[in-house]
Amino acid sequence: MKAFARLKWRYVVALALALAGVAVFAVYWQARSVLRQATREVRAQDDLRVSVAKFSPVTSNFAWISAPAAFSSGAVYKGDFYLAGASGLFQYDAHGVLLKHYRPGQEIPSAPLLRMTSGLFKDSKEPELFISTAGQGVLAFNGHDFRQILPAEPDLQTVTAVLSLSSGQLLMGTRKHGVLTYDGQKLKPFHTALAGLHVTDMAGSEADLWVGTQDRGIVHLQAGRAETFGEEQGMPDRQVFSIALANEKTNDKTYVGSAAGVAEFDGGKFVRVLAPGVFARSLFADGTSLLAGGTGQGIVEITPGPKRLKGNLQAGTNDISDVQQIFTTANVLYAVTPHALFSKDSPRSGWRRVLSPDATLLADRNISALAVDSTSRLWVGYFDRGLDLFAPDFRTTTHIEDDNVFCINRIVLNTANGTVAVATANGLVLFDQLGRKQQVLGRSDGLLADHVTDAALYRGGMVLATPAGLTFLDAAGAHSLYAFHGLVNNHVYTVAAAGKEVVAGTLGGISVLEDENVAANYTVATRGLTHNWISALVRDGRDWIVGTYGGGIVRLRADGHFESFDVATGKFEVYPNAMLSTDRHVLAGTLNNGLYVYNRGTNHWTVITEGLPSLTVTALASGGGNIYVGTDNGLVRIAEQNLP
Repeated sequence: MKAFARLKWRYVVALALALAGVAVFAVYWQARSVLRQATREVRAQDDLRVSVAKFSPVTSNFAWISAPAAFSSGAVYKGDFYLAGASGLFQYDAHGVLLKHYRPGQEIPSAPLLRMTSGLFKDSKEPELFISTAGQGVLAFNGHDFRQILPAEPDLQTVTAVLSLSSGQLLMGTRKHGVLTYDGQKLKPFHTALAGLHVTDMAGSEADLWVGTQDRGIVHLQAGRAETFGEEQGMPDRQVFSIALANEKTNDKTYVGSAAGVAEFDGGKFVRVLAPGVFARSLFADGTSLLAGGTGQGIVEITPGPKRLKGNLQAGTNDISDVQQIFTTANVLYAVTPHALFSKDSPRSGWRRVLSPDATLLADRNISALAVDSTSRLWVGYFDRGLDLFAPDFRTTTHIEDDNVFCINRIVLNTANGTVAVATANGLVLFDQLGRKQQVLGRSDGLLADHVTDAALYRGGMVLATPAGLTFLDAAGAHSLYAFHGLVNNHVYTVAAAGKEVVAGTLGGISVLEDENVAANYTVATRGLTHNWISALVRDGRDWIVGTYGGGIVRLRADGHFESFDVATGKFEVYPNAMLSTDRHVLAGTLNNGLYVYNRGTNHWTVITEGLPSLTVTALASGGGNIYVGTDNGLVRIAEQNLP
């Protein structure tokens, strides 16, 4: 009996130990599962959503009108020269012959190209050319096809700098969120110390990285430790434009360019400021000398002297200006400017132009106003380059630019007498029907301000919008109306007129005038109007279609009520004065959202993005059955019948 009792207790103890073991194992397994889940969640938080897809050329009905090239970066890839910028990607052979022009909105996305580098992802078979863009991520080009590496978050899609690492990773410097890394499969933040930075340039390696910023100076990341150098640590300015390594393998000397000089670092330590006052947009270092390129002074050669000196400074090349990049290949130096590529074969030789794009019809890319006159001539106004007047056959242009014909806001055609009024930041400029300048009206002639933001024909005269109110011009002269007389706000951005009615779109809402008296004011306190900043107006029957800067497009009915649209009312900005009304359509240009088109027959809005050289549409005009679409990156034309 006692033996049986002892045996029973042994079973009980064994069972208890077994149960305890099971419990311990269960706890261990649960803890391990929790740890795995936590690890997956942490990794998921680190990994950023990204899409990678082949970019196929679009089929578009838009016809391009040639505009000047605008380069920001250069590279040699597979034996050819590539120049990139707002005007697209240009491929040249070794003899300077243009092989291919990849146009924004056509063969590549509608975004300016910023910087280029070549590299190899760890799972790739051949090197690619990596091109950063302003708003469309990074393009990877293998010489034939483009792949678009596009982060899902809009704030990550402007990539201001790219750096290929020997580890097979690509570093992507962003405008708002620091440095990201992409290995061909996953996109994630590179280092917590580099988060939240507005990156301007990068140089170095994974273990020894230099990151230039817009407003925090230079950040040096070495062996996982980050050190920031601003003005308090000796930098000449907190805004960094360029970085150059004298020895890219060891990073012995690092030079950081700013608008106020070049900072020299040795072994990661700040040493001194070289060439104080020199604007170093671009830098190149070869160990013995330092080249700085910027605006105005051309390319300046700096010979670093002893540490107690600021270095010897040689005069810059006067025939080269606004240098964007300096790089070397095959022992030849190259300098990229917005409109050309220069080379320097030896230390004693001078710089010579080796690539220069062909002449173009347009004088500039940044279009601000458009109009087609009664003789089918296209008038093109620029933000800072005056006017171009196209011949009816579109083969020749006449450029007009002076102290007044500059910064064009609106071009108004008076079909009654054939004259053309041009609203500028420097007055109202009047031309005859042959395009000859006749008169300039400004504040001294009775206008409320020299800056005329918009203009419209009204009862045989004109009404002008200014930052100080409205000015009416008629046979009696100039007389004005502003907030004292009941205008909702003095800063008038846009004005339109029909019959006895004038509508003024201001920074503070809408004023409707009848017989030059304020009849009604509308602000965000009015149901249906969500934004006070009114940027564009067009007539639609007895109603008005109103473009706002932040609330999209709404309709102001004749009875004073506002109506929203299914597609066109939303959180986007209608570009100032970028609206057009025809018999069949209403069109509205936007800031970075493309072209909105309203079909009167179907009462439906469509958004057009493909085929445009930029998603910022700045001006519109119609004539001869065509619609002209001006952007901040060039001009295109489309037959109105081909619109949606």
